[in-house]
Amino acid sequence: MKLFKNLFIVLFATTLGSCSMTNPATPSQPVDVNGVELNLTEHTIQNGSSFQLEAYVKPDNALNKNVTWSVQRKYSGILSVSETGLVTALAEGTGVVVVTTEENYFTASCTVNVVKKITPATGVSLSKSIASIQQGKTLTLVATVAPTTATTKSVTWSSSNPNVASVAGGVVSGVSQGSAVITATTVDGGFTATCEVTITEPTRVSSVALDHTSLTLKAERTASLVATVSPSDAYDKSITWSSSNPNVATVSSAGVITAKGVGSATITVTTNDGNHKANCTVTVEEKGASDDWTILIYMCGSNLESSMTNDDGYGFAVSDLKEILSVTGQPDDVNIIIETGGCTKWTSNSKAKYSASYDISTSFNQIHRVEKQKIVLEKQLTSKPNMGDPNTLQDFIEYGLINYPAEKTALILWNHGGGLQGVCFGETSKNNLSNDGLEATEVVKAVSGALDNCGMSGQKLEWIGYDACLMQVQDIAEMNSPYFKYMVGSEESEAGAGWDYDTWIDDLYAGKDTETVLKAIVDGFIKDNGGTSSRNNDQTLSYLKLEYATEYMNAWENMATALKSKITSSNKRYFNDLVDDAKHYADTDYDYYGLFDAMDFVNLLSNDSTFNPGSSYTSAVTTAYSKLLGYASRGKGAGNSNGLCMFWCISGSYRRVNPYTAGVDTHFSNWAYLSNTYYG
Repeated sequence: MKLFKNLFIVLFATTLGSCSMTNPATPSQPVDVNGVELNLTEHTIQNGSSFQLEAYVKPDNALNKNVTWSVQRKYSGILSVSETGLVTALAEGTGVVVVTTEENYFTASCTVNVVKKITPATGVSLSKSIASIQQGKTLTLVATVAPTTATTKSVTWSSSNPNVASVAGGVVSGVSQGSAVITATTVDGGFTATCEVTITEPTRVSSVALDHTSLTLKAERTASLVATVSPSDAYDKSITWSSSNPNVATVSSAGVITAKGVGSATITVTTNDGNHKANCTVTVEEKGASDDWTILIYMCGSNLESSMTNDDGYGFAVSDLKEILSVTGQPDDVNIIIETGGCTKWTSNSKAKYSASYDISTSFNQIHRVEKQKIVLEKQLTSKPNMGDPNTLQDFIEYGLINYPAEKTALILWNHGGGLQGVCFGETSKNNLSNDGLEATEVVKAVSGALDNCGMSGQKLEWIGYDACLMQVQDIAEMNSPYFKYMVGSEESEAGAGWDYDTWIDDLYAGKDTETVLKAIVDGFIKDNGGTSSRNNDQTLSYLKLEYATEYMNAWENMATALKSKITSSNKRYFNDLVDDAKHYADTDYDYYGLFDAMDFVNLLSNDSTFNPGSSYTSAVTTAYSKLLGYASRGKGAGNSNGLCMFWCISGSYRRVNPYTAGVDTHFSNWAYLSNTYYG
């Protein structure tokens, strides 16, 4: 009993002591919300990424700590935010996220800058790890940076031995025989890939040939020789020229022969690699009774002369005549013969007489001769024949061939042009153009008839020039090829008075060779309209070597045959869209004339998955075109103009004027079939 009693006392005392040491806790009183803060006030993330915002409602013992999240409305396309404050970047830019307390509507905001998503590079590989090329050749290496989504895919290139192989932009050039390691290094991360390149002995020259083995020139005249070094991939194709008798004929470093005196000389070309030679015997004669050049200009004045004037107040036809007459130094063996007509008024009648003792007639067609900066009346016709009649053109050509025979004769058709619609539309009344122009078939009919009547069947005149709009068409070129060596014309509507005559007549008078004169026509016209670098210059002009017209047509016809299996009535709309995407001409009237740049179309066709007929067909056309085109130039505003047009009946509404429907305006019969079947 005593032990139990003592234990009870101890426990009781302990309990009392415990209760007296600490007072019971008093809970804190809840208070109203008086603010809110965010853990971030500004943050930058990559597009597509997310981050968490934290909101701190004040004070800590606030009873209602509920908040809502939002993005300012004008930034809704840049950011989104969830109910818990998870912010996601949707697009590059800057946005604002706002948090708002449920009680008392206190707010806080965070400005978020969204930057481009950066995917780092993880490696690089090359298209080849081992390669071999000949000295003087090139090899293109392609570097592929991983992953494909890497932000920075740039690489730098280096060669372990630039004296053997140099590299720029992945193009390796064989400098000398030996080996070198080409390295591509990623700008991001410095990852590398290599290709060991061996440079082997170059291809040696095996022979050289000239395009002429003999030439006959009159004294003071020039001619050009073209040397072809074989094989075509020879490393060193450099050549030198020499003359066995410089007193008879000299030769320039470009192969241009100049006849000096009567006699004979051998022109020799020699390859620097292998010392291979080829010769051309040049015979120089005194000037004979036959003229060297006759230029026939068929000038159908139309409203270009009667209604349109240059800055001096002259019509476009007369302004071109004045350009011709401004050139000095006309030699005795160059004749320029001009027929005027097809016009209701010549501005020479209302202005002062211009180096002539008469005015150009509006009542009769006339034939004139340029003589030492004067224009002389040769013949006044007894009527005013229609210049859109092929018989009128044939009579003029015969007049020139009979009265002014020459080694080289050129024909220029001066007037409005409309591609396969024709050229030389005469003016029948004030500002009214007759619908009767010279179609391509009528031009060749006139030329062939004149050659036959003058005993020149089978011979070719030097060149035909269309100083008119829209005439450099492949169909027209092929039709002219049996009768002319060259053809000059424009794909586009010609600006102003057309050609700049004084920039090439001087080369003609100086005795320059044909292609030099034709190049001067092209360059002078483009320069006169602002030059090649002007975006405001949409003009284009070219000359063609018609000896290659048939080869070009055959390649095009083979391509057209292959296209027959590609085009159907169900997809013809898309083929017309493909044609329509090519460079076209005549501005808003292009669907009427239907003219598109031929090579721009071929390039589009070769890259089209539906209609591509195969690289063998398109490559054959491209190769033939490179032979056909002698020279082309254009203003920067001319876009993808390459010097030659094709025809396609692009608009069903103009089916009635589709020249292909006649079946006589082209020898491109397979292509005409496609146009007539799948037009518009």
